[in-house]
Amino acid sequence: MFNFKFLTFHNFSNAKTQMKPKEQTAKPKTEKPRRRKREKSKKFEQLEQTKPLQLSLFDLEPDEDNYSQSIELYDFIPKYVWGKVERLNGKFLDSLKRDFECRGRKYHLTLMPARIEFADGSKEFYPSKREEIVEDALRKLMTERQSLMLDGEAGIVFTLYQLQKELKDKGHSLDYDQLKESLEILTKVDIEIQSEDKETQLFFSPIETLGLKGKGSETQTFVRFSPLVTHSIKAGTYRLINYDKVMSYRSVIARQLHKRMSHHYTQASFTESYEILLTTIVRDFGLTPQKRIYQNLVEVENAIEEMKQKNVVLNCKVEKIFDTKPRTKLIDAKFKFQPHFDFITDVKRANARAKRVRGLT
Repeated sequence: MFNFKFLTFHNFSNAKTQMKPKEQTAKPKTEKPRRRKREKSKKFEQLEQTKPLQLSLFDLEPDEDNYSQSIELYDFIPKYVWGKVERLNGKFLDSLKRDFECRGRKYHLTLMPARIEFADGSKEFYPSKREEIVEDALRKLMTERQSLMLDGEAGIVFTLYQLQKELKDKGHSLDYDQLKESLEILTKVDIEIQSEDKETQLFFSPIETLGLKGKGSETQTFVRFSPLVTHSIKAGTYRLINYDKVMSYRSVIARQLHKRMSHHYTQASFTESYEILLTTIVRDFGLTPQKRIYQNLVEVENAIEEMKQKNVVLNCKVEKIFDTKPRTKLIDAKFKFQPHFDFITDVKRANARAKRVRGLT
């Protein structure tokens, strides 16, 4: 299990944080959480550059080209906002608050929007589906032997063309302005998570430092990732995931569910099903709870059909849970997944790789 005790507030006083609340509280609030202080940015040449063994083990082999790595805890924080948002005066957003669980531990999340400057003024953004796929593409490039420790945090040197091509190859075309905007949002959004027992409090941003070649006197395009990413790499708590399939989904729910199953369902087999509640999916994926939970059920069932088409899920049994009074009111549903052989093969491959990494660290 992931050990959070080292992740205290003072250890992450230079990290950033952005988060969204439970979507039932998606209306703007008057309460303004404090922003953390940001460390003074450095040029690429000013950063200490190292490539320790743990980071080399994060790299993938040529025969693992369609895979990437998922990150413990970080990838399961509901830090993206999937739907439309309401802006004050068409420009400003308030903080979002959400609750979620990871490996049985409860957390509170606060997401503070990124403010981006344009020629006609400023506008605020939450990380969205676009930022998620940009992050995933950066992570993929990172596994292709482009990673470095930059002042002690995991990072990558790349070009906007590389990132654009990676996304286009996976069916997600963005122009340079869109890429730069996404990178800026990931850098300027502030996220705070706090465990329910108050033992863990973290402040961070998905991208800790962003450098763009040609901006000012910067000579490289690079990012330094969240300290959570660095810790997972050092601790070896990342896992192999089928990147090509994850990037091919049309459904946000299918993509999140695939990530969760790949990382946590390590005993995948035809005889051992994976179970999850509908209310857990809605809460931990940052979905909008519909007025009638049946609508959420339909959305998840549609996502499961796409996962069947991708040879990830073979069958899924749905057990509807009704209120006792009246018995006709649907309050939840339990999904029992039987994985496809292809998914089982991916999990076995990930298990074997994780075992090799443990043997080398």
